Amino acid sequence: MGDDSSRSIVKTLKNEWSLLWDAFQGEENETTKSEDDAFISGKLEVLSLDQIREMTKALLEDRKKLNQKMESLSKEIDLNSAKLESLRLVGGEEDDTLKRIHELHDLGQSMATALTKLDKQLREIRDQEDKIQEDLISS
Repeated sequence: MGDDSSRSIVKTLKNEWSLLWDAFQGEENETTKSEDDAFISGKLEVLSLDQIREMTKALLEDRKKLNQKMESLSKEIDLNSAKLESLRLVGGEEDDTLKRIHELHDLGQSMATALTKLDKQLREIRDQEDKIQEDLISS
């Protein structure tokens, strides 16, 4: 039974890291080279309103996915915390559960950092969208 539990934990950990990696990779793959350059160089103004809206849509979708992953991570932390409390009550071995909780917290911090970066990009793109709309109205 311990062997199955270890495999399950390893499989879960691999899945979580895979999800995190996909979140970081997906963000890069869903934007075009010119859009990446626009964020890096700060030249969002070279994009059309439609391009800006497409980028906003993609960023919002990425944020939604990341929030869902963070919610899933939070639930797993809660489950492991409850398991830890149970192990403490019965005097069981808690090292593996503590280690897993720490791994999940580290993963959560990485996701929070990615979410902060994504929110910054959203703010920049929305500011540019507002600027373009104001220019269209005043024209």
